[in-house]
Amino acid sequence: MTESTLSTTPKEKTVKMGRPARPSAAPVPWSVRGVEADTRRVIEKAAERAGKTIGQYINEDVRGFAQGQLVQTQSPTAPVDIQNQIDHLTKIVEGIATRLPEQGKKSVWQRLFG
Repeated sequence: MTESTLSTTPKEKTVKMGRPARPSAAPVPWSVRGVEADTRRVIEKAAERAGKTIGQYINEDVRGFAQGQLVQTQSPTAPVDIQNQIDHLTKIVEGIATRLPEQGKKSVWQRLFG
């Protein structure tokens, strides 16, 4: 018998398991629960401009930004705020001092440093 007579049935294709193949031109959808569509579009555009995939962009740029926020210390308190706190505490201490017996009265600074 020849090969042509033996192969009368069409060749069977092997079926791969898993996610179906996508055409390369089609955009790959992604989602994170709670992320708005506008936010996704902005991230997609930023990743494209950076020449990265969305996963690379999130792993490198977004994580770097978030880590910077965690490391960043609080801005120092303005001198005016510190002075306001000192004035408030001074009034509290003076209010307590007015309730003490006369011989126990000392100024705030005498109490702190004397």
